Amino acid sequence: MKILLSLITISIFSLINYIALSHDNNNEAEMKHEEVVKATELSSGLKSENIIDVATNGMVCDFCAQAIEKVFMKRKEVQGINVDLNNQRVVIYLKKDVSIDDNEIIKLFEESGYGVEKINRTS
Repeated sequence: MKILLSLITISIFSLINYIALSHDNNNEAEMKHEEVVKATELSSGLKSENIIDVATNGMVCDFCAQAIEKVFMKRKEVQGINVDLNNQRVVIYLKKDVSIDDNEIIKLFEESGYGVEKINRTS
């Protein structure tokens, strides 16, 4: 009887682990899809062809993203922004024929509590 109960218990735990692993794999697939969608979405505003792509560090949550979004959307030069927490990346879409100096971008990030690793521009 003890052996039978042990086998049933082991079977139940194995089934639970199998279900949990299957659920995790489904979540990973969903997360990859969400990452692709998130990378093409804007957090705020509109896209433009005047782009500043900032590699950052220190942003870990939605509140971090909202803080950066708020700081940059207050700028008259900024038309839109996309904050990608998973890749620690912020894409800033500027209005046509305007710019923000790299030192100003670094200052705004540092004042918000985040670091800048690299700034790339496309216009």
